Amino acid sequence: MGEIALHSKHPTQIAARCTVFAESDLVHKIQMGHSKEDIVAGLCQAVVANYLNNVGKGKRIVSPVVFQGGVSKNVGVVAAFKKALGCEVRVDENGHLMGAIGAAILAKSGHVRREFDFSIEDVEFKTREAKCGRCSNNCEIICVYRDGTLIDGWGNRCERGDVMHRKQG
Repeated sequence: MGEIALHSKHPTQIAARCTVFAESDLVHKIQMGHSKEDIVAGLCQAVVANYLNNVGKGKRIVSPVVFQGGVSKNVGVVAAFKKALGCEVRVDENGHLMGAIGAAILAKSGHVRREFDFSIEDVEFKTREAKCGRCSNNCEIICVYRDGTLIDGWGNRCERGDVMHRKQG
């Protein structure tokens, strides 16, 4: 998709705050006849705007910028970052692996040690939705189970909904 974005003459403005709004806006732009190249370039710019407005908010940008993570492989997003920041954006050929390397470093520094088996043919993963009901937020919590054991949960808005730290019933 990144290569398609590079052929855009007039990137389409796409709502970047929320993926639901972006999707609705995208459908509307398609119906209005915007070109594929302009829509894809607009999506790349929306990704950059969303990042800069949420993650990079208030941060001082120092040139050159090093861009890493899986999205750094998208040349359209890299070009959109360069345009938005007005400076050099460097991407390492292995930059898409940085998250995995960071996770491995964190895992290695942990105290839990056990053998790991890459054989996952017989492992069963299930997700279930749980309503917390422990406060007025009424959080819908997504619980992930591996072979019947809770391994993760998210969606809580306060500590009372933290399923990983309370007994399951």
